[in-house]
Order: sequence, then C-alpha cells, then structure tokens
Amino acid sequence: MTQTKQEIAVGYQGTEGAYSQLAAKHHFAWARAQLRCVGYHSFREMLEAVKAGEVDVAVLPIENSIAGSINDSYDLLADAGLSLVGEEFQPIAHCLIGAADVPVADIRRVYSHPVALAQCGEFLETLEDCHVEAFIDTAMAVERVKRDADPTQAAIASEEAAALHGLPILRRDIADHPENYTRMVMVAREPAHHEQDVHCKTSLIFSTIHEQGALARCIAIFAERGLNLTKIESRPKPHTPFEYIFYVDFEGNVDRETTQAALRDLEAVTTFLKVLGSYPIGRTKAE
Repeated sequence: MTQTKQEIAVGYQGTEGAYSQLAAKHHFAWARAQLRCVGYHSFREMLEAVKAGEVDVAVLPIENSIAGSINDSYDLLADAGLSLVGEEFQPIAHCLIGAADVPVADIRRVYSHPVALAQCGEFLETLEDCHVEAFIDTAMAVERVKRDADPTQAAIASEEAAALHGLPILRRDIADHPENYTRMVMVAREPAHHEQDVHCKTSLIFSTIHEQGALARCIAIFAERGLNLTKIESRPKPHTPFEYIFYVDFEGNVDRETTQAALRDLEAVTTFLKVLGSYPIGRTKAE
C-alpha cells in the first residue's frame, strides 16, 4: 500500500460516523502514518477511487452476522480488478438517536439504512404510530435528524455518530441480537504478501463447467489439501442465465506451497479462477 507524506487514505461508503469509517480506524490503529478517511456516495464510486489512486484502500462491507451476505459487494468484486488485503469484524451496536432528549414514545419517524432497520425490527415494532424510512447510510440519517431539528424524528446509528453531531441517545443496544458484526474487507490496487507463518485467509472466485459434480470436485480439493473452507457464496453469472460464479474463502496463505498446490488443482477443474487476495485473518471481539 502506497503511503504519501506519511498518510494512509481510506475510502468508505457514507459520511463521518458510519460503521465503515469506524472499521477503518480500528483496522489501521497500528499505523504510524496519519489516517485520512474519505466518504463516498456508493460502493462503486469508492472502488473507482481506489483504481484512480484517490485513496490507498477502501473499506467494503461484505457480510453481516445477522443479515448475511451483501450481494452488491460480491458483484462489484468480480469486475473491480482490485485485491483484498485485509479484513475487519466491526461490532454493530445500534442506538436510537434523537434531535432532542425526549421520551421514546414521542418518536413518530425513524431513519436508517435498510439493513439497520431490519436488525432492529423487534424494537421498532414497539413504537406506536411511528413511520420507518430507509436512508442511504446510518450516519447520514443522523445528519438528517440534526438538520430537521424535529423532536419527533430519530435515527438508528452508532454511538460515535451521535457524539459527533452532539445529539442525545434515546435508547442503546436496540438490535434484535446482541452479537452483531459486519465483516469489512480492505480493498487495494495491488495484492499483499505475507511471511509463510502468518495465518491468512484467501479469497477467490471461480466458475465451473455446467455439469453434474463439477462444484463437488472443486470443494473436495480444499479437504484433500488440508485447507479449511470458511465460506462459499454463489452469484448469477452475467449474460449466462442459471449459471453461477462462486466466491470462496479458505484458511490458507497464498505464499505457502500447500495453498499454491490447491490453486493449481483448482485451476485444472475450473473454467475461470481468480485469486482476490490473501490477508491475515480477522477476529471478532468475542473470539
């Protein structure tokens, strides 16, 4: 990763106080360089900024422990021509943030990202005569509440977003499930390489011939090489109805011979294979 003037520039989707920005701060807390975070309107715009060299790395949410995979992210990675160089498991602790310190019963409209709203469904059902409205980003929803200055409005976002805008938290920990994490991957222009003893995860995409047993042969390779397959995700193959591209994560360092041998085996039984990146395995705080 290129550092200019002792600075790491990190792109994220949303505005200051977004969970992706928090993940960037956690992930690069070790860095001696200054961290500059740049918010973008969309995932695509953010990844284009990496390609153009506007930022060194982008933080891309790829799956949530409750809501599951973020399909838009997988589809973008297939065509991005970029590399995964890290991952961060960001704790998601949703708060109800108001324009004023009023009773929760007074709230009549709540804004947040659709995923955040879905994760707080049980709490939202307890609010009477309250309209729920989807917003592009949790932190942007807080900005909207602050701008409108309507005491009957609230947003669902992080504690940090509330502090940033000086707004009161009306209720903490409102998600349906307390153990809520979003896995964020760090996306850069060039792949990263690590010493062979570094415990890494490798991500790749591949396609198979459209015949019985083709996917099973691919999956068997990981077991035969003693590699732990941690995730497999299928997405529709563009321009080819009812055929699929497979996204795979497995525990293995691409700079080790065992992993390289598995990739050679896999290449022999696939029609398309691309390594997205190899990076140190992230952990949740619960692990």
